[in-house]
Amino acid sequence: MTHPRTAPRTAGNAFPTIALLTGIALLAGCATTPLPQLAEPAFQMPQRFASRGDAPLQQQWWMAFDDSGLDTLVQRALTSNFTLQSAYARVEQARATLASQGAQLFPSVDASLDQSATRQSDQGNSFTGSTTGNSFSLNQDSSKWSETRSLQFSASYELDLWGRVRNTRSAAAYDAQASAADLQAAAVSLAGDIASDWYQLQELRARVDLLNSQVDTNQDVLDLTTFSFNHGQAAAADVLRQRQAVESVRGQLEQTQASADVMKHALAVLVGEAPEHFVAPTGRLADLPPLPDTGVPVAALMRRPDVRQQFYALAAADRRVAVAVADRYPQLSLSATLSTSTDSAALFSNWITQLGANLTQPLFDGGARAAEVDRTRAVVDEEVADYQQALLDGLQETEDALTNEYRQKRYLVRLDKQLALSKETVDNLRLRYLRGATDYLDVLDALLTRQNLQVDKLTAQRQLLDYRINLYRALAGGVGDASIAGHDRPPLSAPDVPIQPASDSDNAS
Repeated sequence: MTHPRTAPRTAGNAFPTIALLTGIALLAGCATTPLPQLAEPAFQMPQRFASRGDAPLQQQWWMAFDDSGLDTLVQRALTSNFTLQSAYARVEQARATLASQGAQLFPSVDASLDQSATRQSDQGNSFTGSTTGNSFSLNQDSSKWSETRSLQFSASYELDLWGRVRNTRSAAAYDAQASAADLQAAAVSLAGDIASDWYQLQELRARVDLLNSQVDTNQDVLDLTTFSFNHGQAAAADVLRQRQAVESVRGQLEQTQASADVMKHALAVLVGEAPEHFVAPTGRLADLPPLPDTGVPVAALMRRPDVRQQFYALAAADRRVAVAVADRYPQLSLSATLSTSTDSAALFSNWITQLGANLTQPLFDGGARAAEVDRTRAVVDEEVADYQQALLDGLQETEDALTNEYRQKRYLVRLDKQLALSKETVDNLRLRYLRGATDYLDVLDALLTRQNLQVDKLTAQRQLLDYRINLYRALAGGVGDASIAGHDRPPLSAPDVPIQPASDSDNAS
């Protein structure tokens, strides 16, 4: 058995060149600027928020309202919402891209098997047939054939001298983490929309009950005014005004019922159902939970999935700068081929080994690669600005929610006082009207003012819950272990990349 080994002259002469290039790479050090302190805010970060509570902040923050109807809707939406399923699919795409880029760190190996047959006729003519896989073609039938078989294994591998492959995979890893953070941000936003729409529906349901009560009250006043008119104690205009008041409230009732139906349709779409088949759970306007512990601004912002998404996008862009820089340097690829060919049954008895090296150095491209480096650096600048803006937006959302909640509580106290005073005013004016000491317009104006205040209080109570929902959304770090898009497993199998500057070794080429 013989094992001849042949190597092209170019491959043999390449090894000194490889050693020289390796030495140059070691002397050159890092080809790109190390990853900057991307997580550092570019502005002065406040030491604390305007206010803070003592209640622990749950990841599944909607459960703080202790509302079974809300819990049911959020869980259904996290499982069935189509927008969330689309975001989950993007995470799966990012995972597949990461796996594909990671495969480039390993050699690629291929195998091929060929078989051919040749027939020599008595007149010296030859006819050839060949097989590939399970198929066989033949030019002419014959009983005299000579067969040739060949088996070949080939491998290729790029020496990642400048970190192009490693940084490409690192960028894909950051992209995958950005997609996962974007999914969590979408889940938080969806839960917030569900909670907001749910309590708007409860407000509208409560307003329907209130307006029905006001229709009854106004009808009783109309009956009393009509009785007084029939006995000469009231003017016809008083009766007409009161009839108008009754119809006005009935008109508001129709509009409120329509708004409640529209809000149910919105909830149906959020939970992934057709509006006509959706049945909303029973519920009420919840009591405001205790104020959560907001923590310190830096930790709160870094917990937000939208901020994390911006950071990972920025880190991925930074890695692509390293890829663009590495594309301007030589690329060295190694290849090896192991093959055998025989016209007998001894297929594995005669092997030929070939080794090769391929060195590619860009010489002239019209400035395309340099322009790509400039473009990727401009992308980093854009992502830096977006990341800093995300930090500021997070601060504003949290402070706005805290301020609005504080002022809304004080506003509700003022409304309660107005309602108490309006009741006394209505009672007092009604007695004076019955004694003939005041005009009916004063009574009607006081009655309508009280009824409007009752509606305003319902709206204010719901708005207070909205401000708390906004606070939870601003502080949320995701939805925790809740099932998203019908999947219980983590959306990303790669290890989490923490929000912190990469080490110098990560950036070394």
